Amino acid sequence: MPTPEIERRWREAVRGRADEIEAAGASFTDVLRLMAHLRSADGCPWDREQSLASLRQYVREEADEVCEAIDRILALEEELRHRHGQPPADPSPPAGQDKARTSKKGHTIGHHPHRDDFDAAVSASGAPLPAELTAEQQRELDGLYRELYKELGDLLLQAAFQGDILHAMGRPGVGHSLELLIAKLIHRHPHVYGDREVIDSAEVLRNWEEIKRAEGLAGE
Repeated sequence: MPTPEIERRWREAVRGRADEIEAAGASFTDVLRLMAHLRSADGCPWDREQSLASLRQYVREEADEVCEAIDRILALEEELRHRHGQPPADPSPPAGQDKARTSKKGHTIGHHPHRDDFDAAVSASGAPLPAELTAEQQRELDGLYRELYKELGDLLLQAAFQGDILHAMGRPGVGHSLELLIAKLIHRHPHVYGDREVIDSAEVLRNWEEIKRAEGLAGE
């Protein structure tokens, strides 16, 4: 569990967003309650018939659909840059700056994070967008982001669905997954929550792999 000091730092990190975070937590609670009702005696027969095995295909499908939604956003953003005479997103590293790019990630990034103009808050790739978009262009972009929200919701549903099945099996539900996730992220960020120091993101990745090997979980 997070220590009081970690809790304090988390509260500081979301200063100004406390209501948003609380509302998201309440919504996830509602999803878990909704799922429990759907699988109850007076719920949905299809939901009650599902198992961990039968849901595997949906986990894959929903993850793919999230990626496809991101790809559609990336494609439109590239088109907008082209229309406005801006350079495209560039996944290649600046000279001598090929850091934090494992062979697994490769060029799946849209814009290299060590480029001077990279900012993950400005676009899906991190590359600059035109300063002014037409109302129609903005509506089109906003529509694609709405689709991404829907797909992310569908992916979250799979965690809630499988968690309710696990609970019915007499095992911990999705709350246990969240506890394990929190513990893992704290443990694998000793440069944030411990006394280890790092120079750059490349060293963060090396430490991450080292910790995984020590845990015997090289694939996670």
